[in-house]
Amino acid sequence: MRDAANAIEKVLRTHFPYLAVLGLVTILAGLPLFEFKLMRGHDSLPYFLRSIEFYEGLRFGNLFPRWAADFAYGFGEPTFNFSPPAFYYLTAFFHVMGFGFISAENLAAFIILLLSGVGMYLLAGQVFGPRGGLVSAVAYLFSPYMLTSLYVRHALADFSAFAFIPFAFWGLHRYTLVGGHWWLLVGALSTALLVLSSTSVALFTFPALLLLLATTLYYGWRDQESSVIPALARGIGLLLLALGLSAFYWLPSLAETDFVHLQRRLEGYSDFHNHFLYIHQLVIPQWGYGLSIPGPGDGMNFAIGPIHLLLLATSLWVSWNTATRLGPVGVLVPFFVSLSVLAGFFAIGTSVFIWERLYFLQMLQFPWRFLSLIAMSTGFVSGSLFLIFFKEHRWRATGLMWILVVALVVVGFPHAKPRGFVVIDGSVTPSSIAASGRQDPLRQLEPIWVSQTPTAPAAERLTFIEGEGLLLTSKVTPTYYDFVTESTESTRVRVNTFYFPGWEVSVDGMERPIDIEKFSGVMEFWLEPGTHRIQVQFTDTPVRNVGEWLSLFSLASILATPWLINRLRSRGVPFPKTLNRA
Repeated sequence: MRDAANAIEKVLRTHFPYLAVLGLVTILAGLPLFEFKLMRGHDSLPYFLRSIEFYEGLRFGNLFPRWAADFAYGFGEPTFNFSPPAFYYLTAFFHVMGFGFISAENLAAFIILLLSGVGMYLLAGQVFGPRGGLVSAVAYLFSPYMLTSLYVRHALADFSAFAFIPFAFWGLHRYTLVGGHWWLLVGALSTALLVLSSTSVALFTFPALLLLLATTLYYGWRDQESSVIPALARGIGLLLLALGLSAFYWLPSLAETDFVHLQRRLEGYSDFHNHFLYIHQLVIPQWGYGLSIPGPGDGMNFAIGPIHLLLLATSLWVSWNTATRLGPVGVLVPFFVSLSVLAGFFAIGTSVFIWERLYFLQMLQFPWRFLSLIAMSTGFVSGSLFLIFFKEHRWRATGLMWILVVALVVVGFPHAKPRGFVVIDGSVTPSSIAASGRQDPLRQLEPIWVSQTPTAPAAERLTFIEGEGLLLTSKVTPTYYDFVTESTESTRVRVNTFYFPGWEVSVDGMERPIDIEKFSGVMEFWLEPGTHRIQVQFTDTPVRNVGEWLSLFSLASILATPWLINRLRSRGVPFPKTLNRA
Protein backbone atom coordinates (compact mmCIF):
# COMPACT_ATOMS: atom_id res chain seq x y z
CA MET A 1 0.00 0.00 0.00
CA ARG A 2 2.81 2.39 0.90
CA ASP A 3 4.63 1.55 -2.37
CA ALA A 4 1.52 2.44 -4.36
CA ALA A 5 1.12 5.72 -2.48
CA ASN A 6 4.77 6.59 -3.10
CA ALA A 7 4.42 5.82 -6.79
CA ILE A 8 1.34 8.05 -7.08
CA GLU A 9 3.11 10.86 -5.20
CA LYS A 10 6.09 10.60 -7.55
CA VAL A 11 3.88 10.78 -10.64
CA LEU A 12 2.00 13.79 -9.28
CA ARG A 13 5.21 15.56 -8.34
CA THR A 14 6.58 15.02 -11.85
CA HIS A 15 3.53 15.94 -13.88
CA PHE A 16 1.45 18.32 -11.77
CA PRO A 17 3.31 21.55 -12.75
CA TYR A 18 2.95 20.74 -16.44
CA LEU A 19 -0.69 19.74 -16.11
CA ALA A 20 -1.38 22.95 -14.19
CA VAL A 21 0.08 24.99 -17.06
CA LEU A 22 -1.93 22.90 -19.50
CA GLY A 23 -5.09 23.65 -17.53
CA LEU A 24 -4.44 27.39 -17.75
CA VAL A 25 -3.76 27.17 -21.48
CA THR A 26 -6.98 25.19 -21.95
CA ILE A 27 -8.92 27.95 -20.21
CA LEU A 28 -7.37 30.48 -22.60
CA ALA A 29 -8.34 28.36 -25.61
CA GLY A 30 -11.90 27.97 -24.32
CA LEU A 31 -12.41 31.40 -22.72
CA PRO A 32 -15.46 32.38 -24.85
CA LEU A 33 -17.24 29.23 -23.68
CA PHE A 34 -17.55 30.71 -20.21
CA GLU A 35 -19.79 33.49 -21.48
CA PHE A 36 -22.44 30.76 -21.58
CA LYS A 37 -23.97 32.11 -24.76
CA LEU A 38 -24.77 30.32 -28.00
CA MET A 39 -21.81 31.01 -30.25
CA ARG A 40 -22.42 32.09 -33.82
CA GLY A 41 -21.13 29.37 -36.16
CA HIS A 42 -22.10 27.45 -39.24
CA ASP A 43 -23.86 24.66 -37.30
CA SER A 44 -24.62 26.39 -34.00
CA LEU A 45 -28.41 26.21 -34.13
CA PRO A 46 -28.70 22.60 -35.41
CA TYR A 47 -26.52 21.24 -32.60
CA PHE A 48 -28.38 23.29 -30.00
CA LEU A 49 -31.75 21.95 -31.15
CA ARG A 50 -30.48 18.38 -31.38
CA SER A 51 -29.22 18.58 -27.81
CA ILE A 52 -32.74 19.46 -26.66
CA GLU A 53 -34.28 16.64 -28.68
CA PHE A 54 -31.70 14.11 -27.50
CA TYR A 55 -32.36 15.01 -23.88
CA GLU A 56 -36.10 14.58 -24.46
CA GLY A 57 -35.44 11.03 -25.61
CA LEU A 58 -33.36 10.33 -22.50
CA ARG A 59 -35.94 11.94 -20.23
CA PHE A 60 -38.61 9.54 -21.42
CA GLY A 61 -36.52 6.45 -20.78
CA ASN A 62 -34.68 5.86 -24.06
CA LEU A 63 -31.12 4.90 -23.15
CA PHE A 64 -30.11 5.12 -26.82
CA PRO A 65 -32.33 7.85 -28.34
CA ARG A 66 -32.79 7.42 -32.08
CA TRP A 67 -35.92 9.45 -32.93
CA ALA A 68 -36.17 13.27 -32.90
CA ALA A 69 -39.91 13.62 -32.39
CA ASP A 70 -40.18 17.38 -32.89
CA PHE A 71 -38.21 17.84 -36.09
CA ALA A 72 -39.99 18.33 -39.44
CA TYR A 73 -42.93 20.15 -37.83
CA GLY A 74 -43.37 17.42 -35.26
CA PHE A 75 -43.61 14.58 -37.78
CA GLY A 76 -40.24 13.39 -36.53
CA GLU A 77 -36.99 12.11 -38.02
CA PRO A 78 -34.56 9.29 -37.11
CA THR A 79 -31.87 11.91 -36.46
CA PHE A 80 -29.96 10.11 -33.73
CA ASN A 81 -30.00 6.80 -35.55
CA PHE A 82 -27.44 8.45 -37.85
CA SER A 83 -25.86 11.15 -35.66
CA PRO A 84 -23.04 10.12 -33.28
CA PRO A 85 -24.33 10.57 -29.72
CA ALA A 86 -21.21 11.23 -27.59
CA PHE A 87 -21.43 15.02 -27.47
CA TYR A 88 -25.18 14.91 -26.82
CA TYR A 89 -24.69 12.56 -23.86
CA LEU A 90 -22.10 14.94 -22.42
CA THR A 91 -24.40 17.94 -22.88
CA ALA A 92 -27.28 16.02 -21.30
CA PHE A 93 -25.08 15.25 -18.28
CA PHE A 94 -24.46 18.94 -17.62
CA HIS A 95 -28.14 19.72 -18.19
CA VAL A 96 -29.09 17.13 -15.57
CA MET A 97 -26.62 18.85 -13.24
CA GLY A 98 -28.81 21.97 -13.46
CA PHE A 99 -27.35 23.99 -16.36
CA GLY A 100 -29.43 25.34 -19.23
CA PHE A 101 -28.88 23.76 -22.63
CA ILE A 102 -26.62 26.55 -23.90
CA SER A 103 -24.46 26.48 -20.78
CA ALA A 104 -24.42 22.68 -20.82
CA GLU A 105 -23.26 22.68 -24.44
CA ASN A 106 -20.46 25.14 -23.67
CA LEU A 107 -19.30 23.15 -20.66
CA ALA A 108 -19.31 19.99 -22.75
CA ALA A 109 -17.16 21.77 -25.35
CA PHE A 110 -14.71 22.83 -22.64
CA ILE A 111 -14.44 19.23 -21.39
CA ILE A 112 -13.61 18.22 -24.97
CA LEU A 113 -10.84 20.83 -25.03
CA LEU A 114 -9.51 19.62 -21.69
CA LEU A 115 -9.51 15.97 -22.74
CA SER A 116 -7.81 16.90 -26.03
CA GLY A 117 -4.93 18.57 -24.21
CA VAL A 118 -4.54 15.83 -21.61
CA GLY A 119 -4.66 13.10 -24.24
CA MET A 120 -1.94 14.74 -26.31
CA TYR A 121 0.18 15.39 -23.21
CA LEU A 122 0.04 11.71 -22.26
CA LEU A 123 0.75 10.48 -25.79
CA ALA A 124 3.60 12.87 -26.53
CA GLY A 125 4.95 12.84 -22.99
CA GLN A 126 5.80 9.14 -23.18
CA VAL A 127 8.18 9.95 -26.06
CA PHE A 128 9.43 13.48 -25.38
CA GLY A 129 9.09 13.73 -21.62
CA PRO A 130 6.79 16.16 -19.78
CA ARG A 131 8.25 19.32 -21.37
CA GLY A 132 7.81 18.01 -24.88
CA GLY A 133 4.41 16.63 -23.92
CA LEU A 134 3.27 20.07 -22.77
CA VAL A 135 4.47 21.72 -26.00
CA SER A 136 2.65 19.09 -28.07
CA ALA A 137 -0.54 19.53 -26.04
CA VAL A 138 -0.50 23.32 -26.43
CA ALA A 139 0.20 22.98 -30.16
CA TYR A 140 -2.79 20.64 -30.41
CA LEU A 141 -5.13 22.94 -28.47
CA PHE A 142 -4.16 25.93 -30.61
CA SER A 143 -4.03 24.09 -33.91
CA PRO A 144 -5.94 26.31 -36.36
CA TYR A 145 -8.30 23.57 -37.50
CA MET A 146 -9.37 22.72 -33.94
CA LEU A 147 -10.18 26.39 -33.37
CA THR A 148 -11.98 26.49 -36.72
CA SER A 149 -14.07 23.43 -35.83
CA LEU A 150 -15.19 25.01 -32.57
CA TYR A 151 -15.42 28.73 -33.25
CA VAL A 152 -16.07 28.95 -37.00
CA ARG A 153 -17.89 25.78 -38.01
CA HIS A 154 -19.19 24.96 -34.52
CA ALA A 155 -19.29 21.39 -35.83
CA LEU A 156 -19.45 19.78 -32.43
CA ALA A 157 -19.33 16.18 -33.68
CA ASP A 158 -16.05 16.66 -35.55
CA PHE A 159 -14.79 18.84 -32.71
CA SER A 160 -15.53 16.21 -30.05
CA ALA A 161 -13.40 13.68 -31.97
CA PHE A 162 -10.30 15.74 -31.08
CA ALA A 163 -10.63 14.56 -27.48
CA PHE A 164 -10.35 10.88 -28.29
CA ILE A 165 -7.89 10.69 -31.21
CA PRO A 166 -4.76 11.02 -28.99
CA PHE A 167 -6.09 8.52 -26.46
CA ALA A 168 -6.89 6.05 -29.26
CA PHE A 169 -3.35 6.21 -30.67
CA TRP A 170 -1.84 6.11 -27.17
CA GLY A 171 -3.88 3.13 -26.01
CA LEU A 172 -3.40 1.10 -29.20
CA HIS A 173 0.35 1.74 -29.29
CA ARG A 174 0.92 0.85 -25.64
CA TYR A 175 -1.36 -2.18 -25.63
CA THR A 176 0.34 -3.54 -28.73
CA LEU A 177 3.76 -3.06 -27.13
CA VAL A 178 3.22 -4.12 -23.53
CA GLY A 179 -0.30 -5.49 -23.14
CA GLY A 180 -2.07 -4.91 -19.86
CA HIS A 181 -5.71 -4.41 -18.96
CA TRP A 182 -5.28 -0.67 -18.39
CA TRP A 183 -4.05 -0.09 -21.94
CA LEU A 184 -6.85 -2.24 -23.31
CA LEU A 185 -9.37 -0.03 -21.50
CA VAL A 186 -7.75 3.19 -22.72
CA GLY A 187 -7.43 2.04 -26.32
CA ALA A 188 -10.78 0.31 -26.76
CA LEU A 189 -12.89 2.90 -24.92
CA SER A 190 -11.25 5.90 -26.60
CA THR A 191 -11.53 4.35 -30.07
CA ALA A 192 -15.17 3.51 -29.41
CA LEU A 193 -15.80 7.09 -28.21
CA LEU A 194 -14.11 8.35 -31.38
CA VAL A 195 -16.67 6.41 -33.44
CA LEU A 196 -19.45 7.74 -31.20
CA SER A 197 -18.17 11.31 -31.62
CA SER A 198 -17.81 11.69 -35.37
CA THR A 199 -18.48 9.06 -37.99
CA SER A 200 -16.63 11.15 -40.57
CA VAL A 201 -13.44 11.56 -38.52
CA ALA A 202 -13.55 7.90 -37.45
CA LEU A 203 -13.72 6.79 -41.10
CA PHE A 204 -10.22 8.05 -41.83
CA THR A 205 -8.75 7.75 -38.34
CA PHE A 206 -9.43 4.01 -38.16
CA PRO A 207 -7.15 3.27 -41.17
CA ALA A 208 -4.53 5.51 -39.52
CA LEU A 209 -4.74 3.35 -36.39
CA LEU A 210 -4.18 0.27 -38.55
CA LEU A 211 -1.11 1.97 -40.05
CA LEU A 212 0.19 2.64 -36.54
CA LEU A 213 -0.35 -1.00 -35.64
CA ALA A 214 1.55 -2.15 -38.73
CA THR A 215 4.40 0.31 -38.04
CA THR A 216 4.68 -0.78 -34.41
CA LEU A 217 4.76 -4.44 -35.40
CA TYR A 218 7.41 -3.84 -38.05
CA TYR A 219 9.83 -2.20 -35.63
CA GLY A 220 9.05 -4.84 -33.03
CA TRP A 221 9.73 -7.58 -35.57
CA ARG A 222 13.23 -6.22 -36.16
CA ASP A 223 14.07 -6.93 -32.51
CA GLN A 224 11.77 -9.73 -31.35
CA GLU A 225 10.25 -11.62 -34.22
CA SER A 226 8.66 -14.24 -31.96
CA SER A 227 6.53 -11.60 -30.21
CA VAL A 228 4.89 -10.16 -33.32
CA ILE A 229 1.97 -12.60 -33.59
CA PRO A 230 0.61 -12.06 -30.05
CA ALA A 231 1.18 -8.30 -30.42
CA LEU A 232 -0.80 -8.34 -33.66
CA ALA A 233 -3.56 -10.28 -31.93
CA ARG A 234 -3.65 -7.70 -29.15
CA GLY A 235 -3.87 -4.78 -31.58
CA ILE A 236 -6.57 -6.34 -33.76
CA GLY A 237 -8.47 -7.49 -30.68
CA LEU A 238 -8.47 -3.96 -29.24
CA LEU A 239 -9.86 -2.49 -32.47
CA LEU A 240 -12.53 -5.18 -32.71
CA LEU A 241 -13.59 -4.56 -29.12
CA ALA A 242 -13.81 -0.83 -29.89
CA LEU A 243 -16.08 -1.57 -32.84
CA GLY A 244 -18.12 -3.86 -30.64
CA LEU A 245 -18.51 -1.20 -27.92
CA SER A 246 -19.83 1.31 -30.44
CA ALA A 247 -21.93 -1.19 -32.42
CA PHE A 248 -25.20 0.02 -30.85
CA TYR A 249 -24.73 3.15 -32.95
CA TRP A 250 -22.81 2.33 -36.12
CA LEU A 251 -24.43 -1.03 -36.95
CA PRO A 252 -28.04 0.28 -37.23
CA SER A 253 -26.74 3.47 -38.82
CA LEU A 254 -24.99 1.48 -41.53
CA ALA A 255 -27.76 -1.10 -42.00
CA GLU A 256 -30.59 1.44 -42.26
CA THR A 257 -29.03 4.08 -44.50
CA ASP A 258 -31.26 3.01 -47.39
CA PHE A 259 -34.31 4.25 -45.45
CA VAL A 260 -33.18 7.92 -45.51
CA HIS A 261 -31.72 10.25 -48.14
CA LEU A 262 -28.05 10.28 -47.17
CA GLN A 263 -27.14 10.43 -50.86
CA ARG A 264 -28.31 14.06 -50.82
CA ARG A 265 -25.03 14.99 -49.13
CA LEU A 266 -23.35 14.23 -52.47
CA GLU A 267 -25.44 16.76 -54.37
CA GLY A 268 -25.09 20.48 -55.06
CA TYR A 269 -23.05 22.44 -52.54
CA SER A 270 -22.18 19.28 -50.57
CA ASP A 271 -20.57 17.54 -53.56
CA PHE A 272 -17.03 16.67 -52.43
CA HIS A 273 -15.61 17.98 -55.71
CA ASN A 274 -16.35 21.51 -54.47
CA HIS A 275 -14.25 21.30 -51.33
CA PHE A 276 -10.74 20.18 -52.18
CA LEU A 277 -7.94 22.39 -50.94
CA TYR A 278 -5.04 23.92 -52.82
CA ILE A 279 -1.53 23.39 -51.44
CA HIS A 280 -1.04 27.09 -50.69
CA GLN A 281 -4.15 27.01 -48.47
CA LEU A 282 -2.33 24.62 -46.14
CA VAL A 283 0.55 27.08 -45.83
CA ILE A 284 -0.81 30.63 -46.06
CA PRO A 285 -3.16 31.62 -43.19
CA GLN A 286 -6.37 33.39 -44.14
CA TRP A 287 -8.59 33.51 -41.08
CA GLY A 288 -12.29 34.07 -41.63
CA TYR A 289 -15.75 32.96 -40.56
CA GLY A 290 -17.21 32.25 -44.00
CA LEU A 291 -18.03 29.03 -45.81
CA SER A 292 -16.07 26.53 -47.85
CA ILE A 293 -16.73 27.19 -51.54
CA PRO A 294 -15.41 25.82 -54.86
CA GLY A 295 -11.98 27.16 -55.73
CA PRO A 296 -9.35 28.77 -53.51
CA GLY A 297 -11.52 31.64 -52.27
CA ASP A 298 -12.88 29.90 -49.16
CA GLY A 299 -14.15 32.07 -46.34
CA MET A 300 -12.41 30.16 -43.53
CA ASN A 301 -8.86 29.20 -42.70
CA PHE A 302 -7.37 25.83 -43.69
CA ALA A 303 -3.70 26.64 -42.99
CA ILE A 304 -1.74 24.34 -40.68
CA GLY A 305 -0.24 27.30 -38.83
CA PRO A 306 3.20 28.95 -39.12
CA ILE A 307 4.67 27.64 -35.86
CA HIS A 308 3.19 24.19 -36.46
CA LEU A 309 4.83 24.10 -39.89
CA LEU A 310 8.15 25.21 -38.42
CA LEU A 311 8.03 22.50 -35.75
CA LEU A 312 6.96 19.94 -38.35
CA ALA A 313 10.09 20.85 -40.33
CA THR A 314 12.28 20.44 -37.24
CA SER A 315 10.69 17.04 -36.62
CA LEU A 316 11.99 15.93 -40.03
CA TRP A 317 15.48 16.80 -38.85
CA VAL A 318 14.89 14.97 -35.56
CA SER A 319 13.70 11.88 -37.45
CA TRP A 320 16.79 11.98 -39.67
CA ASN A 321 19.15 12.19 -36.70
CA THR A 322 17.45 9.39 -34.79
CA ALA A 323 16.72 7.07 -37.70
CA THR A 324 19.38 4.53 -36.76
CA ARG A 325 18.28 4.20 -33.14
CA LEU A 326 14.50 4.35 -33.29
CA GLY A 327 12.65 1.84 -31.15
CA PRO A 328 8.93 1.06 -31.12
CA VAL A 329 8.33 4.26 -29.11
CA GLY A 330 10.60 6.70 -30.98
CA VAL A 331 9.15 5.58 -34.31
CA LEU A 332 6.05 7.64 -33.51
CA VAL A 333 7.83 10.77 -34.77
CA PRO A 334 8.39 9.66 -38.39
CA PHE A 335 5.00 7.91 -38.27
CA PHE A 336 3.10 11.12 -37.48
CA VAL A 337 5.22 13.13 -39.93
CA SER A 338 4.25 10.66 -42.63
CA LEU A 339 0.62 10.68 -41.48
CA SER A 340 0.43 14.48 -41.78
CA VAL A 341 1.76 14.29 -45.36
CA LEU A 342 -0.69 11.50 -46.24
CA ALA A 343 -3.63 13.40 -44.73
CA GLY A 344 -2.58 16.52 -46.64
CA PHE A 345 -2.61 14.52 -49.86
CA PHE A 346 -6.21 13.43 -49.29
CA ALA A 347 -7.24 17.02 -48.54
CA ILE A 348 -6.03 18.46 -51.87
CA GLY A 349 -7.38 17.98 -55.38
CA THR A 350 -4.55 15.67 -56.43
CA SER A 351 -6.34 12.82 -54.63
CA VAL A 352 -9.64 13.26 -56.50
CA PHE A 353 -9.11 10.03 -58.48
CA ILE A 354 -9.16 8.10 -55.20
CA TRP A 355 -12.23 9.92 -53.88
CA GLU A 356 -14.13 9.15 -57.08
CA ARG A 357 -13.52 5.41 -56.61
CA LEU A 358 -14.22 5.11 -52.86
CA TYR A 359 -17.84 5.78 -51.91
CA PHE A 360 -17.12 5.97 -48.18
CA LEU A 361 -14.73 8.89 -48.82
CA GLN A 362 -17.41 10.74 -50.79
CA MET A 363 -19.75 10.56 -47.81
CA LEU A 364 -17.27 12.71 -45.87
CA GLN A 365 -18.45 15.65 -48.06
CA PHE A 366 -15.43 17.83 -47.26
CA PRO A 367 -11.92 16.58 -48.10
CA TRP A 368 -10.51 19.22 -45.73
CA ARG A 369 -11.86 17.13 -42.85
CA PHE A 370 -8.51 15.33 -43.10
CA LEU A 371 -7.13 18.39 -41.32
CA SER A 372 -8.18 16.62 -38.10
CA LEU A 373 -5.35 14.14 -38.66
CA ILE A 374 -2.98 16.92 -39.65
CA ALA A 375 -3.79 18.81 -36.43
CA MET A 376 -3.21 15.62 -34.46
CA SER A 377 0.07 14.79 -36.22
CA THR A 378 1.58 18.26 -36.23
CA GLY A 379 0.54 18.74 -32.62
CA PHE A 380 2.36 15.57 -31.62
CA VAL A 381 5.62 16.26 -33.48
CA SER A 382 5.74 19.82 -32.13
CA GLY A 383 7.46 18.42 -29.05
CA SER A 384 9.97 16.31 -30.96
CA LEU A 385 12.95 18.57 -30.23
CA PHE A 386 12.87 17.29 -26.67
CA LEU A 387 13.55 13.77 -27.92
CA ILE A 388 17.25 14.49 -28.49
CA PHE A 389 18.00 17.92 -26.94
CA PHE A 390 18.58 19.09 -23.43
CA LYS A 391 18.31 15.73 -21.66
CA GLU A 392 21.14 16.80 -19.39
CA HIS A 393 20.35 20.55 -19.39
CA ARG A 394 16.99 20.93 -17.71
CA TRP A 395 17.10 24.72 -17.51
CA ARG A 396 17.68 25.02 -21.25
CA ALA A 397 14.90 22.54 -21.89
CA THR A 398 12.57 24.49 -19.65
CA GLY A 399 13.48 27.72 -21.42
CA LEU A 400 12.75 26.23 -24.82
CA MET A 401 9.47 24.85 -23.52
CA TRP A 402 8.30 28.28 -22.37
CA ILE A 403 9.37 29.94 -25.62
CA LEU A 404 7.35 27.45 -27.67
CA VAL A 405 4.32 27.49 -25.37
CA VAL A 406 4.15 31.29 -25.33
CA ALA A 407 4.65 31.51 -29.11
CA LEU A 408 1.87 28.99 -29.78
CA VAL A 409 -0.54 30.80 -27.45
CA VAL A 410 0.30 34.27 -28.81
CA VAL A 411 -0.24 33.20 -32.41
CA GLY A 412 -3.36 31.12 -31.74
CA PHE A 413 -5.20 33.08 -29.05
CA PRO A 414 -6.57 35.84 -31.36
CA HIS A 415 -8.46 33.15 -33.26
CA ALA A 416 -9.87 31.40 -30.17
CA LYS A 417 -13.18 33.23 -30.37
CA PRO A 418 -16.41 33.11 -32.37
CA ARG A 419 -17.62 35.81 -34.73
CA GLY A 420 -20.31 36.66 -32.20
CA PHE A 421 -23.20 35.14 -30.31
CA VAL A 422 -26.71 34.12 -31.31
CA VAL A 423 -29.55 35.82 -29.46
CA ILE A 424 -32.30 33.36 -28.58
CA ASP A 425 -35.70 35.03 -28.18
CA GLY A 426 -37.57 33.27 -25.39
CA SER A 427 -37.00 29.72 -24.26
CA VAL A 428 -36.60 26.95 -26.81
CA THR A 429 -38.80 23.96 -25.98
CA PRO A 430 -39.70 20.76 -27.85
CA SER A 431 -43.08 22.27 -28.75
CA SER A 432 -41.47 25.42 -30.13
CA ILE A 433 -39.08 23.29 -32.19
CA ALA A 434 -42.06 21.43 -33.67
CA ALA A 435 -43.86 24.70 -34.42
CA SER A 436 -40.79 26.15 -36.16
CA GLY A 437 -40.35 23.17 -38.48
CA ARG A 438 -36.59 23.03 -37.87
CA GLN A 439 -34.98 20.50 -40.17
CA ASP A 440 -31.74 19.82 -42.02
CA PRO A 441 -31.94 21.93 -45.23
CA LEU A 442 -30.71 18.93 -47.24
CA ARG A 443 -33.44 16.77 -45.66
CA GLN A 444 -30.92 13.93 -45.74
CA LEU A 445 -32.47 12.22 -42.71
CA GLU A 446 -36.02 12.44 -43.99
CA PRO A 447 -37.49 8.92 -44.39
CA ILE A 448 -37.67 7.75 -48.00
CA TRP A 449 -41.45 7.31 -47.82
CA VAL A 450 -41.92 11.09 -47.57
CA SER A 451 -42.41 12.75 -50.95
CA GLN A 452 -44.23 15.89 -49.76
CA THR A 453 -42.46 17.66 -46.93
CA PRO A 454 -44.93 19.17 -44.43
CA THR A 455 -45.22 22.94 -44.23
CA ALA A 456 -46.96 23.16 -40.86
CA PRO A 457 -47.51 21.02 -37.77
CA ALA A 458 -50.46 18.64 -37.71
CA ALA A 459 -53.41 19.79 -35.59
CA GLU A 460 -53.44 16.49 -33.66
CA ARG A 461 -51.15 13.49 -33.35
CA LEU A 462 -54.04 11.17 -34.28
CA THR A 463 -56.83 12.05 -36.70
CA PHE A 464 -59.79 10.27 -38.33
CA ILE A 465 -59.57 10.68 -42.10
CA GLU A 466 -62.51 8.41 -43.03
CA GLY A 467 -65.58 7.84 -40.90
CA GLU A 468 -66.55 9.52 -37.64
CA GLY A 469 -64.67 8.83 -34.41
CA LEU A 470 -63.98 10.36 -31.06
CA LEU A 471 -60.64 10.58 -29.27
CA LEU A 472 -61.35 10.00 -25.59
CA THR A 473 -57.87 10.11 -24.04
CA SER A 474 -54.34 10.50 -25.29
CA LYS A 475 -50.81 10.25 -23.93
CA VAL A 476 -47.94 11.33 -26.16
CA THR A 477 -44.19 11.00 -25.52
CA PRO A 478 -41.39 11.19 -28.12
CA THR A 479 -41.55 7.47 -28.95
CA TYR A 480 -44.82 6.23 -27.43
CA TYR A 481 -48.45 7.22 -28.03
CA ASP A 482 -51.42 5.83 -26.11
CA PHE A 483 -54.94 6.66 -27.34
CA VAL A 484 -58.45 5.55 -26.45
CA THR A 485 -60.98 6.06 -29.26
CA GLU A 486 -64.65 5.42 -29.79
CA SER A 487 -66.65 5.13 -33.00
CA THR A 488 -69.92 3.67 -34.26
CA GLU A 489 -68.55 2.81 -37.70
CA SER A 490 -65.35 1.66 -39.36
CA THR A 491 -62.83 4.47 -39.46
CA ARG A 492 -59.48 5.06 -41.07
CA VAL A 493 -57.00 6.49 -38.60
CA ARG A 494 -53.87 8.49 -39.35
CA VAL A 495 -50.94 8.87 -36.97
CA ASN A 496 -49.24 12.13 -37.92
CA THR A 497 -45.71 10.80 -37.59
CA PHE A 498 -43.37 9.80 -40.39
CA TYR A 499 -43.02 6.05 -40.71
CA PHE A 500 -39.59 4.57 -40.14
CA PRO A 501 -38.66 0.95 -39.35
CA GLY A 502 -39.29 0.40 -35.66
CA TRP A 503 -42.72 2.04 -35.45
CA GLU A 504 -45.38 -0.46 -34.42
CA VAL A 505 -49.14 -0.10 -33.90
CA SER A 506 -51.25 -2.30 -31.66
CA VAL A 507 -55.01 -2.13 -31.15
CA ASP A 508 -56.37 -3.64 -27.94
CA GLY A 509 -53.06 -5.43 -27.43
CA MET A 510 -52.90 -6.94 -30.94
CA GLU A 511 -50.38 -5.75 -33.49
CA ARG A 512 -51.98 -4.00 -36.43
CA PRO A 513 -50.48 -3.76 -39.97
CA ILE A 514 -49.39 -0.24 -40.91
CA ASP A 515 -50.15 1.45 -44.22
CA ILE A 516 -47.80 4.25 -45.28
CA GLU A 517 -49.51 7.20 -46.93
CA LYS A 518 -47.81 7.51 -50.33
CA PHE A 519 -47.24 11.27 -50.28
CA SER A 520 -46.83 12.35 -46.67
CA GLY A 521 -45.17 9.13 -45.45
CA VAL A 522 -47.27 9.01 -42.26
CA MET A 523 -48.83 5.90 -40.73
CA GLU A 524 -52.45 4.86 -41.34
CA PHE A 525 -54.65 1.86 -40.47
CA TRP A 526 -58.33 0.79 -40.30
CA LEU A 527 -60.22 0.66 -37.04
CA GLU A 528 -63.41 -1.32 -36.39
CA PRO A 529 -66.46 0.20 -34.65
CA GLY A 530 -66.34 0.33 -30.86
CA THR A 531 -64.03 1.54 -28.11
CA HIS A 532 -60.35 0.75 -28.66
CA ARG A 533 -57.01 1.35 -27.02
CA ILE A 534 -54.37 2.24 -29.63
CA GLN A 535 -50.67 2.06 -28.76
CA VAL A 536 -48.04 3.36 -31.16
CA GLN A 537 -44.42 2.75 -30.19
CA PHE A 538 -40.98 3.22 -31.70
CA THR A 539 -39.13 0.00 -30.94
CA ASP A 540 -35.77 -1.52 -31.73
CA THR A 541 -35.46 -3.38 -35.01
CA PRO A 542 -33.52 -6.69 -35.09
CA VAL A 543 -30.34 -4.96 -36.28
CA ARG A 544 -30.58 -2.42 -33.44
CA ASN A 545 -30.99 -5.27 -30.95
CA VAL A 546 -27.93 -7.01 -32.41
CA GLY A 547 -25.89 -3.79 -32.13
CA GLU A 548 -26.93 -3.22 -28.52
CA TRP A 549 -26.20 -6.81 -27.48
CA LEU A 550 -22.85 -6.68 -29.26
CA SER A 551 -21.96 -3.52 -27.33
CA LEU A 552 -22.95 -5.13 -24.03
CA PHE A 553 -20.97 -8.27 -24.86
CA SER A 554 -17.88 -6.21 -25.75
CA LEU A 555 -18.14 -4.22 -22.54
CA ALA A 556 -18.49 -7.40 -20.50
CA SER A 557 -15.50 -8.90 -22.32
CA ILE A 558 -13.27 -5.94 -21.48
CA LEU A 559 -14.31 -5.90 -17.84
CA ALA A 560 -13.87 -9.66 -17.53
CA THR A 561 -10.42 -9.77 -19.15
CA PRO A 562 -8.38 -9.62 -15.88
CA TRP A 563 -10.50 -12.39 -14.35
CA LEU A 564 -10.11 -14.55 -17.47
CA ILE A 565 -6.33 -14.06 -17.59
CA ASN A 566 -5.99 -14.97 -13.91
CA ARG A 567 -8.07 -18.10 -14.44
CA LEU A 568 -5.93 -19.17 -17.38
CA ARG A 569 -2.70 -18.48 -15.49
CA SER A 570 -3.95 -20.50 -12.52
CA ARG A 571 -4.35 -23.43 -14.89
CA GLY A 572 -0.80 -23.10 -16.17
CA VAL A 573 -1.53 -21.43 -19.52
CA PRO A 574 1.62 -19.46 -20.53
CA PHE A 575 1.43 -15.92 -21.91
CA PRO A 576 3.94 -14.72 -24.53
CA LYS A 577 6.37 -11.89 -23.93
CA THR A 578 5.55 -8.44 -25.20
CA LEU A 579 7.39 -6.58 -27.97
CA ASN A 580 9.01 -4.06 -25.70
CA ARG A 581 8.66 -3.23 -22.02
CA ALA A 582 10.30 0.17 -22.36
